[in-house]
Amino acid sequence: MYDPHQVLQALDANKVGVIAFCGLAMIFNYIWFVQAVRQGFKDQVYPIPMFSTLFWLCGDGTGVLRHDMYFVQYHHWYLELFWYALIFTVTFEIIFIVMTLKFGKKELTPRWRSQDFYLLFAGGAVIFGLSWAYILTALPDDLNIIYFNLANMAGPIAMAMLILRRGGSTAGTSTAIWVNYTLMISCWYFAQYTYFGPEFRTPLMLTFYLVNIGSAAGLAVYLWRQRVPKTAAPDHKQASMA
Repeated sequence: MYDPHQVLQALDANKVGVIAFCGLAMIFNYIWFVQAVRQGFKDQVYPIPMFSTLFWLCGDGTGVLRHDMYFVQYHHWYLELFWYALIFTVTFEIIFIVMTLKFGKKELTPRWRSQDFYLLFAGGAVIFGLSWAYILTALPDDLNIIYFNLANMAGPIAMAMLILRRGGSTAGTSTAIWVNYTLMISCWYFAQYTYFGPEFRTPLMLTFYLVNIGSAAGLAVYLWRQRVPKTAAPDHKQASMA
């Protein structure tokens, strides 16, 4: 487990690099968020897996609720900047929930009443929130670093499962979304490896970074291949007759 004070001291010593690469990560994050919203409305489906939406909302919402911890207890520029960034992130995640409620019933429970679908989703959200609160009691993560890493890893895994559940359909997602997702986590992990301290440069952490980046990039390549028209195979019978 990392020492938050040591990490913040390391960030102070590398302020320009941290702001540059973490800032780029947030820019790519907002780009793919906007793309996901547009793609979801275009295809009339929820664009983010429900697990990811609830996981991210719990984690980012926790960051927003930690206002006093960030601004009073630590009173550090890194946490204060991240708090403002999380306001926009949580706003997008609420939009994703609205899209799930709008399009999810038809896809998941077409024979149910709308009220029943909403109640089931609300019950799942409550259970998810309680589970997250329990995890936080056992996993001190004042700077949200562990949460961000786990949330990033969960993204491509949950999307791959959603594509499989949709029978291979790529509705609600796109190559551009996952290119920007890959750039986002690449910037975040570069900053983490370079500036956050020795705890984030171990072989295990490096393997985690590479696997996460590779899975997101692999998903982008898969989606690109699905969008490329396949050339029809030549008709050998007609060719021989000619």
